[in-house]
Amino acid sequence: MKKNFYLFASGQLSRKDNTLLLEREGRRKFIPIEKIESISTFGEIDLNTHLLSFLSKKEVALHVFSHNGWYSGSFVPRKQKVSGKLLVEQIKTFLDPIKRLKLSREFIDGAMHNMLRVLQRSSSKIPGYKDKIEGLKNTRERLQNTTGVNSVMAVEGAFRQYYYPILAGLTGQEFVTRIRQPPLGILNCMISFGNSLLYTRTLSKIYQTQLDPTVSFLHEPCEMRFSLCLDISEVFKPVIVDRLIMTLLNKAIITEDDFDKEMNSTLLTNEGMKKYVEHFEKFMEETVFHPTLKRKVSYNTLLLTECYKLIRSILSEEDYKALHMWW
Repeated sequence: MKKNFYLFASGQLSRKDNTLLLEREGRRKFIPIEKIESISTFGEIDLNTHLLSFLSKKEVALHVFSHNGWYSGSFVPRKQKVSGKLLVEQIKTFLDPIKRLKLSREFIDGAMHNMLRVLQRSSSKIPGYKDKIEGLKNTRERLQNTTGVNSVMAVEGAFRQYYYPILAGLTGQEFVTRIRQPPLGILNCMISFGNSLLYTRTLSKIYQTQLDPTVSFLHEPCEMRFSLCLDISEVFKPVIVDRLIMTLLNKAIITEDDFDKEMNSTLLTNEGMKKYVEHFEKFMEETVFHPTLKRKVSYNTLLLTECYKLIRSILSEEDYKALHMWW
């Protein structure tokens, strides 16, 4: 099974024969390329076009983060799996306002269902649970009256305004509002970092299919952005990121010592990011029993399956149904 490789220290990454060589502080480490799905860098890494060509040939994505965890961008291989037919249909779906609205609603409805499921699993720990859930359900019902993508996102924003304070209460954190750049407060910081990890993982899964990651439906396609990753990730944020955050904070795996708090920002330390990444990888390999496939599947597999569900919907009259947590 291929792994996702993370580099936190500075150094030089290069091709050596048919493998990778990492050199730092006078030490050398060989990394078998055949065992790698993606590489994420968080330090100052020197590399060259010879390496990038090698990564492209081996279909290994390179994701670049700043030293404090900001996602900077990705180098992705030239797509090996391409389909002119799917690309045309994907664009036609985007250009059809009815189909685009339908998909946008489904991404967000799936996300809302999964956020509710996360809270339901901890209902005994939420004061005034019934009233709070009723408010969220009422907001969710407004989704069916939306007339365009902007109104879908407005309803989603209203839902999250109710949801995040409840999530904060379950993790013992204070939460006033969602602040992204830079994040302020422990919960904002962990949401932002987790979402970035999820975006890059989703991008890697999209590249295993014939989908074009730049043509999206909920989020507006634009220059230099793999916006389809954002669409699909909406469904999985509560399933993966929010549940992982609850585990990391409630089990004190990550504590206040793992953050650098400045006047206008809260950032994970290098050690904090390492802990987060380690448990993110473990979480992604955990399995649940899939009632349709009749077998256990990992969260990595669920992400890939979601891509194929979207392809089926684009190429046929079959409605896309976003993942709804059943466990």
